[in-house]
Amino acid sequence: MSVIRHLTFFKNLRKSVNFLDSFILVLSLKLKRREIALPILKRKVYIRRKTKDTETFEEIFNHNIYNLQLPIVPETIIDAGANVGFASLFFKLKYPNSRIALVEIEKDNIKMVEKNLKGLNNIKIYHKGLFNKIGFFKVEDPYNASNSFVIREVSENEAYDIQSTTVDEIMIENNFQTVDILKIDIEGAEKDLFEKNYENWLPKVKIIMVETHDRMVPRSAFTVMNALDKYNFMLFTTAEGTMFYYNMNLIKL
Repeated sequence: MSVIRHLTFFKNLRKSVNFLDSFILVLSLKLKRREIALPILKRKVYIRRKTKDTETFEEIFNHNIYNLQLPIVPETIIDAGANVGFASLFFKLKYPNSRIALVEIEKDNIKMVEKNLKGLNNIKIYHKGLFNKIGFFKVEDPYNASNSFVIREVSENEAYDIQSTTVDEIMIENNFQTVDILKIDIEGAEKDLFEKNYENWLPKVKIIMVETHDRMVPRSAFTVMNALDKYNFMLFTTAEGTMFYYNMNLIKL
């Protein structure tokens, strides 16, 4: 980071955490530390070198892409494509009474999730992919990056890395009557998610935060928007490639 970027980061970070924690975070990132202690929050944040962890952390805590004034106080959250857990950490700090179901496909990222969210309550971790049905998948890394894994469906008889889960299954297992926030960053699998089998769960979601990946899977954005149009979702804003939709059948502005 340049000096100007550090100062900007510090200023933006102060909106989320206190002065001391902000200063420690900026200094630790500058020194490229793997472990960052946050005294007031009584916890540590873990960042891997030579990955996109720092970039992801900055996107969430510096650019504040999820730090919106929402028309509701979220109580139920699904974080699909959780990476190393920074979005869930942000949501839990901002909405401490929320219950979070977190979905991530890659085993090394899951290890980081467990470290970054250790000690926080009401968080359930799914080492699975989010899909439109229960299935079996190989995990692939076409871009050799820690935040760009994709899944390829295989038959039950083939070697597979993970199984998938569905929004319906997550809602049932966590007793979510509605989903206040569905955050989706699943590297192109959003096209499959919104292609079919969404008729039961989609009307029960209040806010969707989705990043589409047409560069990886063509017509992903079209497929997502086509499904949302059927259930009176309104595009509220965009930030860093993420689109924020409100379900106008469940939210009053």
